[in-house]
Amino acid sequence: MLLYHRLVAEPRAVAPSDFDAQMERLHELGFEAVTLDTYVRFMRGDPVGLPKRPILITFDDGYLSSWENADPVLARYGWSAAMYIPTGFVGLPGHLSWDQLRLLQASGRWQIDEHAGDGHVSIPVDAAGRRSPFYAAERWVDGKQESFTEYQRRVGHDVELGARLLSRNLPGWHSHGTFAVPFGDYGQRGSNDPRIETWFSGYLRAHFAVSFVQAPETVSTRGLGFADRIPVSGTWNADVLEMHLMHGLDRFTARTAGGRSRG
Repeated sequence: MLLYHRLVAEPRAVAPSDFDAQMERLHELGFEAVTLDTYVRFMRGDPVGLPKRPILITFDDGYLSSWENADPVLARYGWSAAMYIPTGFVGLPGHLSWDQLRLLQASGRWQIDEHAGDGHVSIPVDAAGRRSPFYAAERWVDGKQESFTEYQRRVGHDVELGARLLSRNLPGWHSHGTFAVPFGDYGQRGSNDPRIETWFSGYLRAHFAVSFVQAPETVSTRGLGFADRIPVSGTWNADVLEMHLMHGLDRFTARTAGGRSRG
């Protein structure tokens, strides 16, 4: 699974020409993009006909450049992609508006799921002003740290807000059963309350079939819960992307072969 953000010719972003070359390379290697619904059915263990080399292409944050520069390339191959929307970003400069998201959804090439409500931000978490992702820690506010109960209420409300706004503004929208965790952090990277990782990971498992985080050179195996995506760097050309994909496939093959040999 691949993760993209902006597609612009700027530092820290993937240039449109690199994205075009990467998709061409995937096509040459025999990869075929699958829809988000097909991916979720596979992860649930449902019978699903997958191509020989399936791949899920995802975009986070709802950047206008993602849609404008990826859509013609996807159309060329008859491929689809998933767009993860933090509803608090909709309509901001450089981001898709609700009208554009409706067009994106109507194209049939894109499936939309939630990335956050207003929670794709960092928040202060102590008196020194240190900051952490919104979902990963208890907030420091009015000179004190919020309680665990307040954290649970804030986070649950934000996830519900995102889903509610997507449903209200995109006719026919429904959750595809996935959620992209902002910054890939649900408290597992360290938090100011050790209860957060256990609670929020449980919350996500209860509400979504698959919650996406990030890791290099990863391949999905069947099973619900958390799944990694390969974050594509702006420094990667098609050769580097191929290298990461092949390393991931090699590691997956070795791991599954080892499992079979152990009986």
